[in-house]
Amino acid sequence: MARSRRYWIAKGWGRVDEGRRQVLGWTGLITVSLALTFGLSVAIAHFVVEAPALVPSEEASYLARHGRRCLDRVADPDVEPAGAFPQFWVRLGEEDCTPGSWLAQFREFGQTMEQYRAEGPNRAELDAPIALGVMGDFRVRGEQGRDLVEPVREFLGLYFQREALLESPVALPPAAWNPERGAAGQYDAEALLSVLKGSCADSRAGCLTVTDEDLYVNTLQYVFGLGHFHRRVGVFSMYRLWEDVHNPETGTTAAAREPEPLRRALKVAVHEMGHEFTVAHCVHYRHCVMAGTNSLSESDAGSLMLCPLDHEKLRWNLHFDPRVRFEKLAEFGRRYGLHREARYWQEMANSMPLAPNAAGGAL
Repeated sequence: MARSRRYWIAKGWGRVDEGRRQVLGWTGLITVSLALTFGLSVAIAHFVVEAPALVPSEEASYLARHGRRCLDRVADPDVEPAGAFPQFWVRLGEEDCTPGSWLAQFREFGQTMEQYRAEGPNRAELDAPIALGVMGDFRVRGEQGRDLVEPVREFLGLYFQREALLESPVALPPAAWNPERGAAGQYDAEALLSVLKGSCADSRAGCLTVTDEDLYVNTLQYVFGLGHFHRRVGVFSMYRLWEDVHNPETGTTAAAREPEPLRRALKVAVHEMGHEFTVAHCVHYRHCVMAGTNSLSESDAGSLMLCPLDHEKLRWNLHFDPRVRFEKLAEFGRRYGLHREARYWQEMANSMPLAPNAAGGAL
């Protein structure tokens, strides 16, 4: 992708005539509503518009245009943070609903622990593994993309505390290719997901597929990934992991150096797998990995960690030992140069109680 491109979501429409802006805005909202109705979750998506930088305005936000507060219908979390969680996690507020952000653009209602249990989330046998598959032959990123597959597979296993298998590669379906989309053609992520439906064996807790092709969804110019809430399948793209890192506060950019491409890949992978376990977008805590994001810079500003509420959802669902999980993640982080994440996971591990052994004592 050309380096001259600017990344915008709603604020990119600043010079579009009002009639077209309203049509595009309503089309996007209807599309997202239909997607959510049928159990799909569009994650970490943003538009790419070839346009000069525009000053963000309040009219860039659908909620601002209609005089609504973006979090006014979000229930309080119903999980009391344990261990070191309180010192790291801050609740989201209206100040986080900045023009162009996911929260300002899309209406979200959150998901409490009570709601999560009531929704009947995907649950698997205690020994059921998760699986990572590859779609395509890495024609775009080549060895760069291939080299990330193994650490992503390992990380998914540690993150969800399940054995993580690597499935045999499958071909990209030609019918999903749209040569008229993007700079050099794109694949329809929903079409890929349709091909994957029914492909995750009953013996698997969840199945995620990775490709290095560029993906899009309907009116969105591209997406990083797409996950299904109930069918245990998801897909994500490595296509844009090596794009420059943009600092929205200073307006500067810098090359994406190691381990940034890996960090980005892991964020998308665990986000989509989280959706496969029926975890909705987080609107409770700042920088949770399950939050929706509208741009690469918004995604970069987020973290690789689960907030206290979403951590409890997966702990309840997958029956993992938090201390063991955090320790293993910390070791992975140190090994791959994810130092700030490793420090967090280690501190969290140290704050967690030791699991009792069969005799009732601490292990």
